[in-house]
Amino acid sequence: MEGQVELLGGYPALYLRDEHAICIADLHLGYEEALAESSGITLPSRQLKDVEHALEVSVVRCRSKPSTLIINGDLKHVFSESSMQEWREVPMFIEFALELVEEIILVRGNHDTLLGPLKRFGSAIQIVNTLRKGEVLFMHGHTREYARILREEGEEAKTIVIAHEHPFLILGDRVGARVRVPCFLKGRLKCSGETVIVMPAFSPFAGGTPVNVVSKEDFLSPVLKGPDVEVDEMAVYAVDEEIGILEFPALKKWKLVSLCL
Repeated sequence: MEGQVELLGGYPALYLRDEHAICIADLHLGYEEALAESSGITLPSRQLKDVEHALEVSVVRCRSKPSTLIINGDLKHVFSESSMQEWREVPMFIEFALELVEEIILVRGNHDTLLGPLKRFGSAIQIVNTLRKGEVLFMHGHTREYARILREEGEEAKTIVIAHEHPFLILGDRVGARVRVPCFLKGRLKCSGETVIVMPAFSPFAGGTPVNVVSKEDFLSPVLKGPDVEVDEMAVYAVDEEIGILEFPALKKWKLVSLCL
């Protein structure tokens, strides 16, 4: 995708070849319980199994076995506390992941508060605000302080990887059928030229931004809402477990044909 950063087939994960690391983002474990409490909508408790399956397959697709799992923010869902579901599922996921990799690094996202369920793992999981691996800088992408972060920590980085946005495409036809497909976005910072990669959510249930039908003002991440990234110039890489990777041209061109209304 860009230098040492590779896509892993139809899965919402990145592989850093030179660093032997795999990266995922926005798992939002505990989402089902939070949705039931806030709106009364009950979903089957299957998200944990889905993300474990997706991680296992993604690891197999790496060119060589990764030693590090990077979670680029929002491992858990509830802001104000750790819910009962999170107390169960976050440790279960970490234990599962540690059977596949040697270490886990959580780049803290806006949902990653009160991380009590992680205490039992000690040094097996590191928690950081940003992470630089080689020439790649990871940050969740939720903070308005991104310009300062880039100035102070991104000097040697050629690629910036963010999450938070949960980008996806809405594809449709003339008879009204619609399908939602998660996607990566790739563009550049206007001021300094670094590549910017936006990751889709690893959670199959998380909401997000339908990037081919909204304007720049509707984006969530300050990185994308601000003046430093031309969102409409970003390339689109949709990912689907069965189809694989679908590469589209710049978003501004794709918006014209993506929906047959």
